[in-house]
Formats: sequence, C-alpha cells, structure tokens
Amino acid sequence: MNLRRRIKRFRYLAEYQIVRLAFWLFMRLKPQTASNVGSKIARFVGKRISVNKLAYDNMSKAIPTLTHSKKLQIVDDMWDNLGRIVGEFGHIAKFGVKEAEDYYEISKETEENIKQMAESKTGGIMVGAHIGNWEIGPKVFMKHGLDVSAVYRPLNNPYVEKLTTSSRVAKMISKSTKGSRQILQEIKKGGYVVILADQKVSEGEPVKFFHDDAITTTSIARIALKYDVPIIPSRSIRIGKEFKFIVEIKKPIDFTKSSDIDADVIDLTRKINVQLEDWIKQHPSQWFWVHNRWKR
Repeated sequence: MNLRRRIKRFRYLAEYQIVRLAFWLFMRLKPQTASNVGSKIARFVGKRISVNKLAYDNMSKAIPTLTHSKKLQIVDDMWDNLGRIVGEFGHIAKFGVKEAEDYYEISKETEENIKQMAESKTGGIMVGAHIGNWEIGPKVFMKHGLDVSAVYRPLNNPYVEKLTTSSRVAKMISKSTKGSRQILQEIKKGGYVVILADQKVSEGEPVKFFHDDAITTTSIARIALKYDVPIIPSRSIRIGKEFKFIVEIKKPIDFTKSSDIDADVIDLTRKINVQLEDWIKQHPSQWFWVHNRWKR
C-alpha cells in the first residue's frame, strides 16, 4: 500500500471513529434532545465555514426579493435544521415503521393518495428534495403499505458508508448503472422508488431552476416517459423546531408525450424543478442551500 493510500485510509478511519462516537452520543439522548444539541452545534460551526456565504449567495440569486435581514435569518434557521437532521438520524434510522407514527402527521388528502398508490400496485417514482428531514419519509410510506426503496449517493468514506447504510430500514439503491436497473425492477414489481432530485449530478442536462439553468438529472423523466411511470411529489416538512413532521404526497405530475422525446424529457424535468421551487419558497430555511447547485 503506497503512502497516499495509507494516508487516505487513516483519514477515513479517523472520520469513522468521530462519526461513530457522535452517533453513539446522540443515541444516548432522547430524540428531541438530540435534535436540539445537533442544532446548537451546527449553528455554531456553520457560520464559521465558507459554505455559509455560499448559502447566502445562492438564496440571494434564487429569491432576490428577500431582505438582507431575512436572508441572514433563513441561513441561521437552515443550520438549525441541518443540525437537527444530524442529531435525529440515528433515532429515525432505528425506528420501526410503527414507532415512527408518533413523529409525523399526514392530511386526509395524503392518506387518500397513499391508499390509491398501495391499491394500484403500478409502482412509481416518488420525487422529493433535501428539505425538512427527508430520512423519515420512507418509514411513513412503509407504515401505510407501500413497498419503498430509496436512491442515494454512496459516501466516499467506505466505513462511514457502511455504518449509515446499515442503520436504515428502507431498501437502499445506490446511484450507478446497476442502481438504474434496480429502480426499474422495483417499479415493475409495483414498488415505489424515492429519488431526491434537487442536487447537481455529473450526468444531466442544463434545466432552469429558479433564476438560472442548473445541471439536472433527466433520468427520472426518461424513465417516466419510456415506461409510463407516474412521478409522485413527496416531502417531509419540520413543524417548528420540533422532532415532528408533516409528510405530504401529491397527485402525480401530469405529462404528455410527443414525437420529440428529448423536448419531452426537458419539459417534464422542468415541471419537477418547478415543484421543488414552490416547496423551497414555502420553507426556505428547510432547504439545503449550502449545495453549489448552479455550478457548471
């Protein structure tokens, strides 16, 4: 093993020990207390790192009507939410689908939409974003009878990756060629695949997102158009500063096919982005503004 690989392995192992210790400490606390502690840590650290300015700049361009003071407040609240997500992760991960029901609310409309999805057995893609706490959604969907898988990007650190992935109850599908086949297999079996569509990807197309084009995955639209797969918007919004959430599932996004498949793909991808924009505008402090979404 050469020196560079040894240094990387040492760094990964050190990161793993830190994450494992934090995981252990948060699990010794009650869920709300872990959430509160995570918030305090993130708000203290977040304002002192470079991506704090990136979050402010992203917000300034995406929602230019906000005042300076309002943007500062939203950034502070964003760190609050992200810290809470970290503190809550282990608790949500260990929840069985029955235990999770004490920590969320759903509307009659969402309950009816889930019922129709469970009865139809046609499968589909549940599209969401890094908003609220996205970890609790799959537990809720499973509790209400849906066969759910979640697509995720594996972490670079293999030790931390194994720790976090093994903690989750929902089936996980990694972003890869093999993962793309798994997505289709799950849908064909009548399952629903959760995909968070708000991050920059290496293989995508420039599609308008708020103020400017952003490299966006078109795979969701291509699957939907090719196989007549419904795209169902879903989100989990935090209630105040509590370890409790409102989970929503909407009706499938309307789309039509034409003779120009490439244009159809861009049009449908834009519709997904419009839905995400609407959600983010409603709860800007609960979105992941620190991601360099518009980087080319």
